Amino acid sequence: MNPGGNPPLVSIVTVVYNGASTLERTIQSVLTQDWPRIEYIIVDGGSSDGSLDVIRKYGDRLARWVSEKDGGIYDAMNKGVAMCTGEWVGLINADDAYAPGAVRRAMEAVAARPAVNVVHGDIRMVYPDGTSKVKRARRSSFLLKYWEMVLNHPSFFVRRSYYRGRPFDPSFRVSGDHLWTLQAWRESSKQFHYIPEVQADFAVGGASMSVSLGKVLRESDRMSDVLGYGLAERWLARLVRAALYGPVMAKLRINRMVAHLQSE
Repeated sequence: MNPGGNPPLVSIVTVVYNGASTLERTIQSVLTQDWPRIEYIIVDGGSSDGSLDVIRKYGDRLARWVSEKDGGIYDAMNKGVAMCTGEWVGLINADDAYAPGAVRRAMEAVAARPAVNVVHGDIRMVYPDGTSKVKRARRSSFLLKYWEMVLNHPSFFVRRSYYRGRPFDPSFRVSGDHLWTLQAWRESSKQFHYIPEVQADFAVGGASMSVSLGKVLRESDRMSDVLGYGLAERWLARLVRAALYGPVMAKLRINRMVAHLQSE
């Protein structure tokens, strides 16, 4: 898989805060990967719900773990990335899970592509009732710039060297991964490589289904500030996000209903 003949070490980070009910599934999805060299790190935000019991259960199979208060999910992600020693880094949160073979597919895809820094794929949206629907990545500069995170962050594997000097902005609550991805895309979309396969399950619910339009627009304005948008671009971003907010929320609910009907 590389000139030296050894497969690259892949570091995987799970961020969790009071996620005891789903954490074990996430851990098992990492530990059952068929890639021979994986370093697994868990960053807990000081849970009080039994998450630490789950972590300790698998402690001898973890490279390291920490439990302490943090500044939010993106601060915790930065902390986890800083602990990594692998050539590649994957981030899979406690509500989500890797598909079987996800790490192997990603590493095989980039083995002969030294210019690639981000490999990504599709995800399966899993609804609270257990039904699911595949969400394909949408490689659109316009939608990524003015709408939302149309690439699927749980499927990302990023070269650790690329993270240096490019941390997530911990001041964001829900759009830090979108901002990071858009900044990387603006550097060069050619450094992204897409795998047309489901790489992870993503749990839909809670924040995914209840982010208010006000919060969407506030984070949109903050992204515009960071990215240096002019007045026209700022208002275009606001207009697109406001116009698509209703249809997107409706689509999430319709997909959930259709998936449920198909499962019956």
